[in-house]
Formats: sequence, structure tokens, C-alpha cells
Amino acid sequence: MKKPTSSLTIEFYKPETYRLQGSIVYSMVRNKLIYERLADSKLVDLGITASQMRVLMMIAHSERATVSSISSCLANNAAASVRTIDKLQRNGWIKRSQSERDKRVTYLSLTVAGRKLSKAIPSRLCGLLNNSLEGFTHQEFELFKSFLMRIENNNLRQLEDTYA
Repeated sequence: MKKPTSSLTIEFYKPETYRLQGSIVYSMVRNKLIYERLADSKLVDLGITASQMRVLMMIAHSERATVSSISSCLANNAAASVRTIDKLQRNGWIKRSQSERDKRVTYLSLTVAGRKLSKAIPSRLCGLLNNSLEGFTHQEFELFKSFLMRIENNNLRQLEDTYA
């Protein structure tokens, strides 16, 4: 990932005026937590939680999902991902299969019940997402998504620079 070409760096935050509640990260995390509570309430009768649903849907939309790829994509530690994957497997929604070429790699896929569940989830959650965006125009929605992607790319670049 390339660094921004602009030499102008705007300091939106300064140590002497910093407040946690004024941070966009605080707002994003808070919104994520609120959304998870709302999602949990919409999914409860399906027997799945929002955190389990995230993993299930990642597997549903992945060609070759592994514990490692799920952990990386969701920025979870492997142990937390394994616990969630274990629950999904116990519920009969996913199955594990070992790679033929590399026995250290375990692929994850949906069972018939998992595919059925993954198809039931969007109708439960699209209303929540749309309600979250009440008052936004299509143009504002696209602009907002582009801002979030820019922040994500900036953070990924910083992460790469930190561990390079």
C-alpha cells in the first residue's frame, strides 16, 4: 500500500485536547457494539449470535475459508475464532476438512443447515442496516463508504509500516 502523496498532514487530534469520546474510532466501536446488540435481537430465534453470524457469513462468502483467514479478516485472535468455529460446528452449521496438500491447514465450509441459515440472515439484518442510514442519500452513503475504506487503508498501511 502506498503512502498518501500529499505532504500536508492535518492533525485532527492533539494530545492536549484529546478526548476518547471525540475519537472516530470510539464512535465506530460504539456503533459496532450497538449494532451487534440489535443484530442479536433479530437473530435470537435462529439460535445464532451476531458474532457467530459474522463467521458463518464469512465462510458462506469465501471460496477457501480457513481459521487463519477468518481470524485475519475479522481481526480476531485465533483462539477466539476457534471458539466461535467450534460453536458453529457443534450446531451443525459448518464442517472442517483438512487440506490434502498441507495437513496444518483446515478448511471451513457450510453444511446444508448452515447454507439454509446463511440465506435466512440477510432478511433479518438489512432492515437494521437501512435504519442505521436513515436520512442519508445514496450519494452520501457511497461517500461514507469511501471514507471508511480510506480510513481502513490508512490503518492497514500503518500496520504494515509497524511490522515491516
